[in-house]
Amino acid sequence: MTLYGMDVESGRRLSEELARASDRLVALGRNLTPLIQGSHWKGADAQKFSAEWTGHRAMLLGTADALAAASDTVKRNVQEQIAASTEGPGGTSAPQAPSFPDSLLDSIAGTAGDLWDTAGKVSTTVQDAVGTAWNFVQDSAPLPIRNVMDAQGNVLDQTGNVTDMGWRWLTSGEPPSITELFSNGVLLAVAVDNLRATTFNLGLSNPQLLDDGRPVAGEPIPVGVGDPTKVDTNGRGNTPVPSSISAVLATTNMAYGDQGKPGTEDTGVRINRIEKPGEPPAYIINIPGTTRWMPDGAANPTDLTGNLQLAGGNLSTAAEAVRLAMEQAGIPEGAPVMLSGHSQGGMIATALASDAGFTDRFNVTNVVTFGSPVDSTQIPSSIDVLALQHAGDPVPKVDLADATAWPGGMVSASRDNGATIVELPNPGGDPGIAGINYHDGSAYVESVRNHEAGGPIAQYSQQQSTQRFLTSDASQVTSTVSNISRKQ
Repeated sequence: MTLYGMDVESGRRLSEELARASDRLVALGRNLTPLIQGSHWKGADAQKFSAEWTGHRAMLLGTADALAAASDTVKRNVQEQIAASTEGPGGTSAPQAPSFPDSLLDSIAGTAGDLWDTAGKVSTTVQDAVGTAWNFVQDSAPLPIRNVMDAQGNVLDQTGNVTDMGWRWLTSGEPPSITELFSNGVLLAVAVDNLRATTFNLGLSNPQLLDDGRPVAGEPIPVGVGDPTKVDTNGRGNTPVPSSISAVLATTNMAYGDQGKPGTEDTGVRINRIEKPGEPPAYIINIPGTTRWMPDGAANPTDLTGNLQLAGGNLSTAAEAVRLAMEQAGIPEGAPVMLSGHSQGGMIATALASDAGFTDRFNVTNVVTFGSPVDSTQIPSSIDVLALQHAGDPVPKVDLADATAWPGGMVSASRDNGATIVELPNPGGDPGIAGINYHDGSAYVESVRNHEAGGPIAQYSQQQSTQRFLTSDASQVTSTVSNISRKQ
């Protein structure tokens, strides 16, 4: 007998495994709910966590439904295969079109694709739920236990970063860059030393060196739009109207001044909404660079620790805080988003643009960086990236042009994205040590203003994706500041 299509026994096993996976997720949602509801935890944080768990549970049950549907689809196709393979009259097998596998794939491919995507989301959701529970226990514990848990959690986080780095090597075939190896090696070694020191003093203190902690974002604060030399009622300089690339850079540079205001967190991002007649709103996220160089894990997340995390190919706490700020600003799904960042802010922008979880939530169409290393970040080709660099600025070179050491001793250097890199002439004046004065954000604003009338900057600004964000009409722009911070 000739059989076209699937191996029915394999099909049965696949259907059963999908059904069992569905049952496990249903049981997980059922068993965790009473534990969460019965916990002795009161207050605003408890209410927030309970509300978040409701959403997580709905996602778990939705995934369980998808798995059950996939199981039913495979089971149905097994039955069709058995019927199609039954011998007909005269002892010959009933002729069936050899395209049966195609019909099977057509029926389950959509479900399988959705299942793969959903599985990743469920994994993230479960990790988030476990992390939230861990943080709750840690925050509620006495100081010595809290310090030890914090140090242990940091070691686990850095071990996970190293594992992710190895996974990227395994799946892409390209070893980590020298910068990634160095940064993650330093972060893991220091995390282990923190745990050793905290354990040695019985949890009485935790050095928290290079400990990136947890993200915090404040509610958006309205800011005026117009003449940037004037301040609004909140004491902040008005956001320049985003009429050009240099104006976008000027707003990003202005975000440096949003740190340290009375009653706010330690640094801030500006989020601008542009709404032109007949077009959906678009959003520009302006992210400043490093505002503190200490390694002590303090509340300011745009510090040395954040730089090392991003250089290692990881999402830093500052990057996660930017995401929280965007969610709290109410940016709708599908709305075009431009990320603009200087120095570490540009690293944050490219890290977010390369993160599938972030781009699943936010429709990032454009990234503009200045004075930032971007060569090692794998940004999707669907995102239009403009990277502006002064010729003598040393900071864009810290990723060593994505230099990679291969087994056997060979070293290669190749960019991992298709960013449009524009090298600008150095500004006048004293270059400083190793040209560090060429890294100044204000100098970049002036350089771009002098060179954006033509060439690649003009070409970028005239692209359809970029034009969504540019306007000379201040009435089409609203602006807010969201303060971001780190919690240990």
